[in-house]
Amino acid sequence: YIIYMLMALAGASILATYISGRLTKPIVHMKHEAQKLIKADYSASFDGGEFTETKELASTLNHANDVIRQTDELRRDLLANVSHDIRTPLTNIKAYAEMIRDVTGSDPQKREKHLNVIIRETNYMNDLVNDMSELSRMQSGTAELHMENMDISDKIREILEMDQPLIESGHLKVITEMPESLTLYADETKIGQVIANYLSNAIKHSPQGRTIYIRAYTLKDEETVHFEVQDEGEGISAEELPLIWNRYQKSSRSFSRSLTSTGLGLAIVKAIADAHHATCGAKSEIGKGSTFWFELKETHEA
Repeated sequence: YIIYMLMALAGASILATYISGRLTKPIVHMKHEAQKLIKADYSASFDGGEFTETKELASTLNHANDVIRQTDELRRDLLANVSHDIRTPLTNIKAYAEMIRDVTGSDPQKREKHLNVIIRETNYMNDLVNDMSELSRMQSGTAELHMENMDISDKIREILEMDQPLIESGHLKVITEMPESLTLYADETKIGQVIANYLSNAIKHSPQGRTIYIRAYTLKDEETVHFEVQDEGEGISAEELPLIWNRYQKSSRSFSRSLTSTGLGLAIVKAIADAHHATCGAKSEIGKGSTFWFELKETHEA
């Protein structure tokens, strides 16, 4: 019995040592990788080994690493973009302010002209900061969506009414093809941003006298709502088209009527689509115009 007991204890000790070694090895490895993460080295990779608990821990740490890396990249991008994109308007504001002080202060006509430039540049900086902040929140996943049943047809009419002065000044014609009412379950403010951005781009890149088409309808599956804005502008080349959803990417389309752009509108649209688990896209042909679309499930709130 003593011999059997000693053999059992020896076997149990060997088995315990083997199991503990298998268990502690991935934990020690994860500890070393965590030291990299502390030093902002995002190449850290966590392997949980064979046990369910350590696998779950490793998966959680890998996800945390990805989130921290993305947040850090967004932070660096934000700082770099702020310093780059605000430098020009700040230089203009400083130059025109000095001009008013030293040269045109006593000339009401020139002073007003230079003050208008300062106001324009200040408005641009305000829009830029707002867009960068909005995009960073959307892409980092910290933006909160306020989901509700909304009528996209009503939203289109509302935005069209707001943009009517720009449409009239460009001598443009807008044709809408949509039902009287079309319900989505979405964040109404965010979907409004998508509509406003698409329409703004169409107005901006439509020569005078052209037509803009706005369509909203349900696809054949009777669950997905498709929204699109089509213009008759100069179009986008096939090489540039896949890049327009990137930050600060602007096509070479040159036609513009004194509208300003921060270069973030379509990146924000893409982030809004991702947050809603929706899809967006564009098709275009040089000389024939562009069509920007957005598709979202018509799921109503239960």
